[in-house]
Amino acid sequence: MTPETEMDNKNSSTVKKGGAVGRKWMFLSILLGAIALGLLIALIVVATNQGEHPAQPAPQSLPPWVDGQVEDQIDASESPNPGVFHDLTRTELLSLQEYLYSDNASDLNLVRLENASLGASYVFVVDLLPLNKTEVLEHLDDNGPTPVRRARVVVFRGDKTPPVVEEYIVQPIPNPTRHELFELRTRRNPIPFAYRPVGHAEFVELYFALFQLHVDVGDILKESLDAGFADCGAKCLTFYPHQISSAILGADIRKIWFEAYHNVPYFGLHPTGFMFLAQVDGADRSKFAIEKVIYSGRTFGSVQEFKTAYQNGTVTKIKLEFPKVDKNLFSTLNFRGDEKPSKRAPQVVEPDGKRYTLNHRQVKYMDWQFDFRMSSLTGPQLYNIMYGKDRIAYEVGLQEIAVFYSGANPATKFSDFVDSGVLLGIYSKSLIPGGDCPETATFIPATFLGELTEERQTNERAFCLFEQNTGVPLRRHLSYTVSEGGFYGGAMDNVLILRTILTLANYDYIIDFIFHQNGAMEVRALSTGYIYTTLYNQAENKYGFRLHDNILASLHHHMFHFKVDLDVLGTSNRYETLDIETEDVDISEETGNPGDKYNQIFYTKNLKNTETEAAYKFNFDTPKYHIIHNNAEKTRFGVPKAYRIQMNGMSKQTLKENSGNEATIPWSRYQMAVTKYKYDEFGSSSPYKMFDGRSPVVNFQQYIDDNDNIVDQDLVLWLAMGVHHIPHTEDLPITPTPGAHLSFALLPYNYFKEDPSMTSPDSITIVHKDPTNPQDGVVFRRYHNATGRPTNVNLPSDNLSDYEDNPDLVLQSRN
Repeated sequence: MTPETEMDNKNSSTVKKGGAVGRKWMFLSILLGAIALGLLIALIVVATNQGEHPAQPAPQSLPPWVDGQVEDQIDASESPNPGVFHDLTRTELLSLQEYLYSDNASDLNLVRLENASLGASYVFVVDLLPLNKTEVLEHLDDNGPTPVRRARVVVFRGDKTPPVVEEYIVQPIPNPTRHELFELRTRRNPIPFAYRPVGHAEFVELYFALFQLHVDVGDILKESLDAGFADCGAKCLTFYPHQISSAILGADIRKIWFEAYHNVPYFGLHPTGFMFLAQVDGADRSKFAIEKVIYSGRTFGSVQEFKTAYQNGTVTKIKLEFPKVDKNLFSTLNFRGDEKPSKRAPQVVEPDGKRYTLNHRQVKYMDWQFDFRMSSLTGPQLYNIMYGKDRIAYEVGLQEIAVFYSGANPATKFSDFVDSGVLLGIYSKSLIPGGDCPETATFIPATFLGELTEERQTNERAFCLFEQNTGVPLRRHLSYTVSEGGFYGGAMDNVLILRTILTLANYDYIIDFIFHQNGAMEVRALSTGYIYTTLYNQAENKYGFRLHDNILASLHHHMFHFKVDLDVLGTSNRYETLDIETEDVDISEETGNPGDKYNQIFYTKNLKNTETEAAYKFNFDTPKYHIIHNNAEKTRFGVPKAYRIQMNGMSKQTLKENSGNEATIPWSRYQMAVTKYKYDEFGSSSPYKMFDGRSPVVNFQQYIDDNDNIVDQDLVLWLAMGVHHIPHTEDLPITPTPGAHLSFALLPYNYFKEDPSMTSPDSITIVHKDPTNPQDGVVFRRYHNATGRPTNVNLPSDNLSDYEDNPDLVLQSRN
């Protein structure tokens, strides 16, 4: 909330201070409910509404914070004429479906989703295929032809021998007439069936193998765990699946560990220690089987072996009570304590309405302009990020989220979750005003279509867009004394934030794109939600702490990967580091003592010539600035106009390279990598990463190993962030965000003649009315043109009299 002003723009004024029916169906509903909560059902066909992009970017003639009709400039609807960056619209998705099920695509042998099974051919997911950047820039900047929009369609071909996954390109959108295999140098296609993302049809068919488990040992589980898989009333078990990578198995086969939990809110904090390993390879459900069972910390080679040991009394029996579900259950989010009268928390206020515009999926704010979309595969993506007349970045977007766990039991030990394997964007659901976003935020939908339904499904609140006062000055200086000139100048850091929150099973990931008024852009990732727990036993002590009666939460490593395609004054860029070093200089002349030395720091420029040179691993002993610039564009002093990359969320991947499942996420080896733009290197990961560690469908390391020249090239930055998390009791019931802020910033560096926020309407200056007679008082000056007080806002009283009575509160009034 800012102080009100009662002055015209740039006129002096004084300012007042101012979120059991049958066994089969009971069991199936429990199983599917668990999977929906537990990370895994992939819906999906993205079709976020987006707006039309102008053929040639142009600066806005009237900033939105000046226009009195800004409220009428918020349009979050679907564009009837989507531009090059926009997600597939509802209309386009319908047209795409009609084509896929027509005779023109009969070679795909597709069945409708209601008939989908592992042995059939069916569409798993659809996404907008990013266009070739060269074609897009020709269209945007040179009035070139509009590039043809294309859809990327992932098809599970269980009808083939052997079964495979195939990716197709369908075009043109919106009225497709042809399809072909999506073939790129950097991506395998077809893909082994064992590598497919986790989907609904698989778990429906897995039911027939799992239900037999209930028949065989349901009575044992009821006796041991006070719960069951079916006919369980209010005392049921649910599952958490742990996919095992082919890198661990040493073959392209598919197996999943399932861990049983008491099905209460939230089930992830109520492990039972009962686990089983399911073999789910191929497309024939009759061959699915349970290979191993873990009970009371002991591993059995089959269900029958476990049952025999239990009946013979040769295994230590577990005796757990089903949790009592009430408001005091520690795993719930029920309010704790007694409700009592309390004042409301501070709120974001927009006293004169919104200062940004939204045209379908294009945003304008102050001097910023950008387009955005929600990819079902990789989540939030921003494009064509402009500041003023200049394109700062062509693309900034999430690529992957991964969490690698450690533990003594195999389910935890092999829990290397690479979340694109369950898709990312479809979990951008239900942002809550006042909880997840300010109540003033604009909420923006994203539409998906997938294997669960023929109908398009819309997440009505996939994004929120809002302006926020960070509570920190963007810049300020107080020259208090008369002898120093007696003045104050500053501005609050009011920013625009585009936010989405991806809820992937137990964890919630907050992704923010933040736009500051000085030409800086920031990307932030935060983790919250429920920790993953396992049943406590002493063997787990080295991996985590005992947090409650029966649970232990294991050490894990959260990792995020982002793509940043910077275009600093064009696409001919260089990556240079300013390396900070030390030197001993002779100071004998200053001290009068021959041989005296003084140690100080200096910097040297270090141009990176190749991609291997530019693969950066942080080292405290070699501090440096990371600079991207166009060598042909310099200041009048010959200094390159650049953008600097500031990384504030770095973490080290400590696993051995190419050991275990590490090769699944080779991007985590580097805090930053810089590569030459190539269309076939458009993403660093793939939806097959949960299983493809033995032979990755996309191998990011190859992007670096081909070692292209990167001098005066179109450069792409790949930024990794992460944090190791050893859970503690304050993570119950859910993990708070303080201390979990990971971010990187794109900062102008000798790019502007001065700080561009000097033109911000949020600026404040204070000077003496008469510099020769400072005792006469001070003049406040604000630079926006709004008048009047906001309504329904509890503003402090007018403090003008304070400054009239005592100018020394702000500037010295006496020499």
